[in-house]
Amino acid sequence: MLSNKVTPERIEEKRREMIELAEIFGINSLLTIQASQELDILLNALTKKRKAEYI
Repeated sequence: MLSNKVTPERIEEKRREMIELAEIFGINSLLTIQASQELDILLNALTKKRKAEYI
């Protein structure tokens, strides 16, 4: 399951990747948008994982 593999370090790595892509290709680049969407997925999975830990 994805949420088990989500760590703050992985999220930070994806965030840095997205910023780097935006600097190189622009914020409207398909690569930047894809990285942003992947970051969203990771953040949502972490939120879901943390909610499950409190239940």
